Amino acid sequence: MLKAEIIGNLGSDAEIRIINEKKYVAFSVAHSERRIDANGVPIEKTTWASVLKPGDGGKLIQYLKKGTKVFVRGGIYTKIYNDRNGVPHVAINIDADDIQLCCLPPQKQVQGQGAAQQEQYNEDMDWDKGGSDDLPY
Repeated sequence: MLKAEIIGNLGSDAEIRIINEKKYVAFSVAHSERRIDANGVPIEKTTWASVLKPGDGGKLIQYLKKGTKVFVRGGIYTKIYNDRNGVPHVAINIDADDIQLCCLPPQKQVQGQGAAQQEQYNEDMDWDKGGSDDLPY
């Protein structure tokens, strides 16, 4: 099995999907790379990955909102498809084993936040580490 690690921003709020009578948390992650070409022109390339995580997301799903930066680790699968114009593309799909927030959401970045509040937040971020190898990509 191939494994991938991605850091990127959610393209939309995560949602719960039922696939083959099982619950999954589903969202897309965008990773952008910026560089300067040989002529000094800035180039930005964005790669999207679709993510599925077995389960209902527990307390973490409330933080998986559009624009949130996350770290995702899991099995990677690709699928070739043609767009409306017949142009071939490759879809990147991740069967997530692990999802972590890269930073506290804005509503949690309160000055003077105590250690007990931070610990409770960290407990809320724990995600069931169980996985499934039978995702329907």
